[in-house]
Amino acid sequence: MARKKIIGYVCVAFMGVIASEAFSITGEEALAKFRARMESISTMRGTISWTDESGFMYTGNFKYMAPNKIYVKFISPSGKIIAANGRKLYVYNASTNICGIQDLGGGGSGGISALVSGYMAIAFGGPSGYTIKLSSNEKHYTNITLVTDGNFLLKKAILKTKTGGGTTISLSGIIIGEGISPGIFDFNVPPGAQVVNNPLNIR
Repeated sequence: MARKKIIGYVCVAFMGVIASEAFSITGEEALAKFRARMESISTMRGTISWTDESGFMYTGNFKYMAPNKIYVKFISPSGKIIAANGRKLYVYNASTNICGIQDLGGGGSGGISALVSGYMAIAFGGPSGYTIKLSSNEKHYTNITLVTDGNFLLKKAILKTKTGGGTTISLSGIIIGEGISPGIFDFNVPPGAQVVNNPLNIR
């Protein structure tokens, strides 16, 4: 009886090793799947939250359309809007009635795929979700941690600089593939707003 139990434990352990190996993935493979998943999205909407280096948290409802179009209406702090149509970035603050306009040069930033290129990657996880850790001493963000669901859709990104500062971004309530009017990304500056063109530190 004891021998049967031992054999049973060995079999369970062996199957666990096989399952672990079946779901293992290299950092390069995980990063490639992540980039492919994010680049496959034509439209997306949901809630975005991020914490800046000072620890201040921003939360807003966003809409995205490929390539490089985004519209964020802030919930907290309220009264702010970020809009980008691929050519220009608008940051409007209703409380000050100031609108910063940043020229994107016609092509946008390249999105998340451009942000994570050029890093060494390691990954772990399985069908329920993955964590991808990126590192590079040559980048502004020397360490990036990406948390995804089982289909490599981004749930959270933690970006750290060499000095330890950084930003944390979280996405929730995501809906993909819903029809979105392209016109929403062409922000109309409110009449009487003070316009600041190409500021050095647009917020």
